[in-house]
Amino acid sequence: MNVKKIKTRKVNPLALKKNIVLKNDLQVKDAYIRIDTVSGSKDSLNISVNSYVSQDAFNNGKGYLEQNFYTFTPSVKDDSANFIKQGYEFLKSLTEYNGSVDVLE
Repeated sequence: MNVKKIKTRKVNPLALKKNIVLKNDLQVKDAYIRIDTVSGSKDSLNISVNSYVSQDAFNNGKGYLEQNFYTFTPSVKDDSANFIKQGYEFLKSLTEYNGSVDVLE
């Protein structure tokens, strides 16, 4: 009897949700925070992170409230998560994203 292994697919976060305070001290409840662009190499990745009023605002083409830039060193091991997932894990390790919740879809 042959038994096939079924690969389970891990769901990667589409974005993060968190209450934030913008640089102008405006508070935004449940802001929708997503990695917009990724560039770099196996040695260093640059990500731009955009914050929106909500997921609906993003989906309807509204502009972002704030944009921040970060750099991290990705893992390139065979069993590593993809660079986007690693980017979200990196963000959640930063103080400003403590307590953020994954938005999955």
